[in-house]
Amino acid sequence: MSSIELKGKARSAVGKGLFALRTSGKIPAVIYGPGLDAVPIELETKLAAQTLNSLTGSTLIKLSIDQKVYSVLLRDIQRDSIRRTIMHADFYAVPTDRAIRVRVPIHLTGESAAVRDFSGILVQTLADLEVECLPKDLVDGITIDLAPLEKIGDSIDVKDIALPQGIRVLIDTDETVVTVTAQMAEEEVVAPVVEAVPTEVEVIDKGKKLEEGEEEEAAAAPAKETKEPKK
Repeated sequence: MSSIELKGKARSAVGKGLFALRTSGKIPAVIYGPGLDAVPIELETKLAAQTLNSLTGSTLIKLSIDQKVYSVLLRDIQRDSIRRTIMHADFYAVPTDRAIRVRVPIHLTGESAAVRDFSGILVQTLADLEVECLPKDLVDGITIDLAPLEKIGDSIDVKDIALPQGIRVLIDTDETVVTVTAQMAEEEVVAPVVEAVPTEVEVIDKGKKLEEGEEEEAAAAPAKETKEPKK
């Protein structure tokens, strides 16, 4: 799969130094992963924000830090509660030789005849799929064509999805992804709700390695800054 490229450099600023770092146009971040000591880094705010704001947790990133390149996934972003600017980012360094579990977003495409011709209501019940694969087989998203939904009551289940090679789905394949229902009386219509599941990634049989020292940074940050969670 194609990957996104991002550059940064090693970070020495901690604690109160993070305020000055952010003021100078940098975003503090950290890289962690199996067999890797937490690596504090900094990114250029403008360039990093343009990239990170458009990514999902299943987008593979080639993160260049000084002379070393890490294959990482965006694990978490902390934002200012008011301005919504990025305050801190966590990156997970994926092992290239082991399968990982990650949630991949579902993208709907095409047109349903049941919706177009019979005024059906399209209801999406799954927003993403939990899958297992090697990092090299990871995809940004899984696209589902709505064309098979020709009449009211038609649905597309997990088992109906043509998955990319190397990817194994981890949820019940009989689960419905999207269906078409008949319109209810106007006063009875309730907007469908798609449950959004936080993006998570884990190495099989391997837990997250917490960054050491981040607790000190969060405790020392000024009150007006959004506190960074303990790692």
